[in-house]
Amino acid sequence: MKYKDFTDFPVWQKGLSLVLKVYAITKEYPPDERFGLISDMRRASNSITQNIAEGFGREGSKDKSNFYKIARGGAYEIISQTLVSSALGFCKSDDKENIVVACRSIIEELNYIIKYLKEKSNRIPQP
Repeated sequence: MKYKDFTDFPVWQKGLSLVLKVYAITKEYPPDERFGLISDMRRASNSITQNIAEGFGREGSKDKSNFYKIARGGAYEIISQTLVSSALGFCKSDDKENIVVACRSIIEELNYIIKYLKEKSNRIPQP
């Protein structure tokens, strides 16, 4: 798991792709949702990439893990917001599916990273 920069980190790249999808989809939402779902979804999707980037730059497994957990929470938030959007008729079925699948992929990858960091921090140093 050695990457030169957070932009090389595959989960961050997936997050960036999600941000672009969210912006494209929410561009079609009703204007009166500008300060509602549009703002919420864009903020949450940006939060994913920003927390991954911040976690990448942190020292220590526990500190890194905390930011990756926040990013994971943002992905769950996007799923919920997308389901609400769909129920309200703002989001097409294909768009809903694409967003949910992208979020679940990010969640899965973050779960793996968080587990790896937890195991790494629990290792007893050898003399």
